[in-house]
Amino acid sequence: MATIGQSVSISVFVGFSVYGLLQYSDWGGIPRGADLSLAASVAISVFIAASIAGIVFFGHQVDLRNLAIYREEEARKAAEDEKKKNLRKSVRPS
Repeated sequence: MATIGQSVSISVFVGFSVYGLLQYSDWGGIPRGADLSLAASVAISVFIAASIAGIVFFGHQVDLRNLAIYREEEARKAAEDEKKKNLRKSVRPS
């Protein structure tokens, strides 16, 4: 879920960034920035800020998930190593 959310946020951010570049370079018939109404400019700014916040939030969730997986793996390895040590001790002749 976090990976999908992060991907969507990145896609929205890239989309609005490309739209902004096209808008100010006057390609594709998109009206220039001065031609946009204040409401449209604010809406675009809010969507960009929300997508950046989504990237940060979902990126943090992905990091927490990866950390949990890493800790589980380390605990499993430690348990296997402890089991091997105990097995070696019990196999040694007296």
